Amino acid sequence: MPPARFLAAVRQEVAKRKLLYTSDRIADISVQVGYSSLGSFTTRFTKSVGVSPGRFRRLVELGQTAIDFTAGTTDDAAFAYGSFQGRIFRNDGQDGEPVFVAAIPPVGRYDRPSRCRRLEHGSRIWGIDYVPEGPWYVQAVSRSAGTGKRSIVVGSAGPFYVAPGSVILVDLVLKSPLQTKLFDVERATIGAALPELFQS
Repeated sequence: MPPARFLAAVRQEVAKRKLLYTSDRIADISVQVGYSSLGSFTTRFTKSVGVSPGRFRRLVELGQTAIDFTAGTTDDAAFAYGSFQGRIFRNDGQDGEPVFVAAIPPVGRYDRPSRCRRLEHGSRIWGIDYVPEGPWYVQAVSRSAGTGKRSIVVGSAGPFYVAPGSVILVDLVLKSPLQTKLFDVERATIGAALPELFQS
């Protein structure tokens, strides 16, 4: 990494800590980390982190999960959050396998990332918080007995409209992919890949 990029990265990290853990004004923080202009600081911070300094600071109220979730977005509009809760049911005898539950936006809304939760064996009650307002599908996937690409079970439901402050209850029954109506082949493929994505 060139020295200038390294310095910029260090400035952003220090700025993030100051925004999260001090009550200093944003203009003061921009000077403290080496910017001569509040506009330059705001532009570079927003491009680097994905949200403006002011919005990043407000995320503290929602907790680290919300900060991590929002860090990948480029839209600085104020999101209103809801959540999903539910239970997982399966009858394939593989209760020891982890289950991966994802909230996935409709096709064409690639600007919003999916949310995912891993459930360890024996845990079949799940929840996904900080889901932005809008339409979402829910999908669960787990390994099952057998070998090859068909050795998974999936459950799929939706679409659901997440309203501000809403808690949507969704129970999912895991079945063979051949027995499950998947909402979209492309997005379902992403969900079905979750066990491999989380192996490490």
